[in-house]
Amino acid sequence: MKKPSKTAAELEASIKVEMEDICDWPTDMTISVQPDGDSWKVTVMQEGSDDADRREMVEQIAARFKAEYDLKG
Repeated sequence: MKKPSKTAAELEASIKVEMEDICDWPTDMTISVQPDGDSWKVTVMQEGSDDADRREMVEQIAARFKAEYDLKG
């Protein structure tokens, strides 16, 4: 069964909404969804000190979404 598709912007927004339900979104953190072979990946960028816990949460959310959605476009 084919997974539903979302654009990179939709996936980024969905990840951010999930994170905001868990904790405050740090102002110095941005994420980017990019194609990765037949799938997609999320890149976390953060200025200043690295927040490994939040980075790991983003990656866990992205892994779950990767199983649910394909990247459109």
